[in-house]
Amino acid sequence: MNETLAGFEQRRLAELKDHITTRAAAERDRRPRRRISLAVAAGAVAAAVATVATVTSMGGGDPAYAVTKDSDGIVYVTVRDFRDAEGLSRQLADLGVPALVDFVPAGQKCRDERGTVVTDVPRGLYYPPTQIPGDKEGLGWRMQIDTKLFKPGQTFVWTLEVDPVYGWTGTSTILMHDPVAPCVLVPDDTRHNVQTVSPWPATSLRGYEVGGKTVGEVRPEIDKRGLKVTYLITEPHPDSDRLPPEIARSVPYVMYPSKQSTPVGDDWFVWQADERQPGTIRLMVTPKLNGRAGVDH
Repeated sequence: MNETLAGFEQRRLAELKDHITTRAAAERDRRPRRRISLAVAAGAVAAAVATVATVTSMGGGDPAYAVTKDSDGIVYVTVRDFRDAEGLSRQLADLGVPALVDFVPAGQKCRDERGTVVTDVPRGLYYPPTQIPGDKEGLGWRMQIDTKLFKPGQTFVWTLEVDPVYGWTGTSTILMHDPVAPCVLVPDDTRHNVQTVSPWPATSLRGYEVGGKTVGEVRPEIDKRGLKVTYLITEPHPDSDRLPPEIARSVPYVMYPSKQSTPVGDDWFVWQADERQPGTIRLMVTPKLNGRAGVDH
């Protein structure tokens, strides 16, 4: 794994942003978006902890994040709620980790060229984020950092992103030389791949095939079942003709966050539906079907 870029959800994120890159990286680290969490083992490890900083979760329940440091200078980070990026940056700095943490909502991104990436990352400086044991939702991550290995003028840059297609939270971890420019949010105009199979089947439409029908044909069935509807506006993958058949079939369409406000016509085609929130059907729609892809339901 690239030591300058270790995002827990990174493989998955790259998969949706560029399936070609994703396939080369194979089943990318962009796992069902998770957070950095570090479970401090009981016993000897717990006894070695010298400093602890914990912030209560914004939504109650488990802490939003916890940062601990042991007597050897190892910092353990556990993150369950990414929204308080400023607070997490502050706690990390208090424990000797020079870091910038930015939360980037779906549909936005940080402006490029924030600084120069460190290419000679010391071995053992940090370990890639891993999933929190027992976290069934897979929305958190844990990580450890050896503060003794930082060189003057270096900063960890963590960008916590929300995937606009599936809502997973992805994390990129990059070590950069100072100075690091702040994250200036700009509209996300990048292409995101949409997979043939959604993680959330449209169970409320069971028995009704939507693939290949028009919006005007599908809407009455949704209304009849008392369901709500939203749209994901897609278009055929521009590289379909140049991709191997198995890849073209797995990511037949792409979406652009900047185009999601486009009015959807009754003559648009539906090629897939999913149901992340019970009772709300999301229709994957396109003004033109991809000839190399099948349709789903």
